[in-house]
Amino acid sequence: MDLLERCIDWFAAQPIGTQRFAAVLLIAAITAGLLRVLKAVLNHMEKKGLDSSAKPLLYSLFSYALYIAALLAMLNAIGVNTAGIVTMVGAASLAVGLAIKDLLSNIACGLLLLFLKPFRAKDYIECGSVKGLITGVGLFNTSLKTVDGLYVSAPNSKLWGEPVVNYSRNDLRRLEIVTGIDYASSVDKAVAILQEMVAAEPLFLSDPAPQFFVSSLGESAVNVAFRAWIRTDAYWNARWKYTALVKERFQAAGIGIPFPQRTVHLAHETVAVPPADAAVYARKAPGGTTSEEGQSNFG
Repeated sequence: MDLLERCIDWFAAQPIGTQRFAAVLLIAAITAGLLRVLKAVLNHMEKKGLDSSAKPLLYSLFSYALYIAALLAMLNAIGVNTAGIVTMVGAASLAVGLAIKDLLSNIACGLLLLFLKPFRAKDYIECGSVKGLITGVGLFNTSLKTVDGLYVSAPNSKLWGEPVVNYSRNDLRRLEIVTGIDYASSVDKAVAILQEMVAAEPLFLSDPAPQFFVSSLGESAVNVAFRAWIRTDAYWNARWKYTALVKERFQAAGIGIPFPQRTVHLAHETVAVPPADAAVYARKAPGGTTSEEGQSNFG
């Protein structure tokens, strides 16, 4: 307590310029300390279940608020009338809001994305032309990473204003494999092969039950298919595996997998050819003779 009183007495005895400079340094130190506390709190909240994609947005909101408060405090410490600045900003807020309405829209949409949570970090989403894994929701934009490693930055308003397809949210997905067989092959045999394959795979769920059916009759193939439910994290590996395995099993069983074909009928037409000497013609020209090619030979 005595130390604090001595510090206050020393500070009061300093020139006004030194006092203002020390006040600015103190405000800056307090702001830096609060930012460190903010990071620690957000890290603790993430361990307790906060979605990591929300950290950039929360940090930006609170840090900008701290910066504005620190700036006003520093201006007040050096003797600037901050009340007049606040009044002037309030009077110009409408014009400023209209000028930066797109930025404000992105901020509002970012808050809605944060609280309603249509996606979380590491979810794979598709929204219009935007596709990728969510890496973070910022104050103005959302960052994604595509499957081939590209960085994508999309405005928050775009992700809020259009339908979002989240491929990672649900635990289960339905896998559907459609394969064409030729019309001469047995549909029952093909379906039996599909049933045997699905029954032997433990990744496929029995509830909901798998489905086996003829999906359509194509121009050159009968399309047979199966649908089975599987965990989302195993979806793509199973899709690639069984797309190749169905082909191998069908070929081993003698079931043909056709490719598109066209039957072309050629119509023969007889064309009358004039005699060879009909191409030879004569063209008279005054003052000369005529050659076989019809060119005048002038003397």
